[in-house]
Amino acid sequence: MGAEQIHDSFFCLLRLGLWEATDEAAHSYFPISAEQWEKVLQLAVKHTVEGILFDGLNKLPLSLHPPKALLLRWTVRVDAIERRNVWMNKIIAAQARFFTTQNIQPILLKGQGLASCYPNPNHRICGDIDWYVEGREDNKALFSILQEQHLKPEKQAGFSFSFLWKNCDTEIHQRLLDVHNPFVKSYLKRLEHTERPRSITLELHKESVFLPSALLTYVQVNVHILKHLLSFGIGMRQLCDSARVCFQYAHKIDGEELRAVYRKLGISKWIDLLHILLVKYIGLETAKLPFPLPEDVQADWMMREILVAGNFGFHDDRVDLAQEDQTNQRVDSFKRWKNNFRRYIAYAPQETIFFPLVQYYSRFVK
Repeated sequence: MGAEQIHDSFFCLLRLGLWEATDEAAHSYFPISAEQWEKVLQLAVKHTVEGILFDGLNKLPLSLHPPKALLLRWTVRVDAIERRNVWMNKIIAAQARFFTTQNIQPILLKGQGLASCYPNPNHRICGDIDWYVEGREDNKALFSILQEQHLKPEKQAGFSFSFLWKNCDTEIHQRLLDVHNPFVKSYLKRLEHTERPRSITLELHKESVFLPSALLTYVQVNVHILKHLLSFGIGMRQLCDSARVCFQYAHKIDGEELRAVYRKLGISKWIDLLHILLVKYIGLETAKLPFPLPEDVQADWMMREILVAGNFGFHDDRVDLAQEDQTNQRVDSFKRWKNNFRRYIAYAPQETIFFPLVQYYSRFVK
């Protein structure tokens, strides 16, 4: 059973589920055997996109559907995704109310803000909750407040801290963007202040939750992908996020202005690779890209790496995953970073160099 057939069927369902209108030729990839359906579901779980593929599956003719037993298991998984999304939206609204009482106005990052870009937001798998709180003093004040509330906040690498709110992992970040090059810090702060009046508002359970502006959302989503590619790996869910942001916000940004930001950050060559993948594999229309694709550039190697490593590298069978589970620590961290350094140094040199340095340094900054 060829992996290529599995991947083709996987991407077909992904595109069907991600886009409301598509000319996808499903009969080119289906029917497939019961064993192949199992492999497709396993790959979807590995990349945390089983909800999206489920939407694609439901666009197939009934004659091309998987066996009933597998379909039932898949339906149960998607029901759990929906329930968790509803629960998390309530948590976010409650946290927003709490922050308001403390005179803190954070910005919601990733997660449910990005889910709002999807045709079916409740089928995007949610992770934890991420908030950006500007300013070191506000971060210190919030940390103390959470301690007083017995929520036991804990400092994390990357200038962040985390806590549990009704069993929901929540992180507070001092940085809006996962950019590690220290020489663009002042530029990013100016950009953040310029974009602040363009912040987007999301309504959740009658609470107004603030999101980054459209331009900052592009940058935030994509540098987050790059950060994880430089460490352990990224899942297809994050590529779907990038594609849906391009689709949803295409009319809200100036493509050349965005490209100038990428060039200033030194990641424009890597962004070209990402855009190629979004069009070729994820199904984004080229017209929705912020600027044209480059000519004669190959990016298939990056997709092959993404497929192998899986969501945040948790399914990378090139390392001892059993040892990771037993020790709850990453295995072969230096080797994996070294390999990724070689892969991406030509496309995002500053980030490739400064990412490990800043991650290490931030562990010792209180």
